[in-house]
Amino acid sequence: MSSVQDAIIKNFIRSGELLGELSQLLAFIRTDRMQRFESDVPFALFNSVVDYAPSEGIDPTDEIKTMKTLYHHRGQKLRWLTYSHKPDEAVNRALAIHDLEPSEVLVGMGLDLNGWRLRLPDIPGLEVRLVREAQELEDYRKTILAGFSIPEPMADLYCKVFVDGPNQDSSPIQHYLAYLDGVPVTTLSTFIDGDVAGIYSIATVEAYRSRGLAQTVLAYGLGVAQQQGAKLAVIHATPMGRTVYQRVGFKEELTITFHST
Repeated sequence: MSSVQDAIIKNFIRSGELLGELSQLLAFIRTDRMQRFESDVPFALFNSVVDYAPSEGIDPTDEIKTMKTLYHHRGQKLRWLTYSHKPDEAVNRALAIHDLEPSEVLVGMGLDLNGWRLRLPDIPGLEVRLVREAQELEDYRKTILAGFSIPEPMADLYCKVFVDGPNQDSSPIQHYLAYLDGVPVTTLSTFIDGDVAGIYSIATVEAYRSRGLAQTVLAYGLGVAQQQGAKLAVIHATPMGRTVYQRVGFKEELTITFHST
């Protein structure tokens, strides 16, 4: 297995590529020195350069300008991602020249699943299900939209990308939904790629937060991934959310910075 940092980024990019394949709403474009997403979907990752290797003799300023112009002509705003474990001052200067400034930061975290165990107190009335039935899928949709406060005009598009496309028995992306006394309260999705399990879409309905639900559902999902052969779990957290993951055993490995105008 490659370094934890590289595994975090690979799972992050590959999950987006797979969402594009399943939803048919975004294109993943790979060359020998660049990986990027193009789409008409107004979510930051899906109009972005996610991997870039400068070449000797080619000024990154020129390549960044070309990319910014390409996305502008498509009516989209370009995001450019950089990673703290691979700093490049020349690229950062070129981004600044074209007014692509840091706008969002995620924390890449990893958890070694070899021998991992976590015992949490039982939460009475809590049941975690792998989403399979039509009603469970509908409950998942409503819960994730409420948990992430997705605006109504964006709801259908959000679900087409993040919920409906991956909801296939053969998909390596699997949805889990927690019910508390029969009420759907917390979502979680996993993407297992090789021996790396990516954790995504952890959301709890506001009225049920601060009860340890996300932590318990996360521990459940990690246990399933472990049983399926995953050796490493990775997650991409907002700075505010990382403390929940640290309690489960995740460690900070890098930061992912989105640059945009």
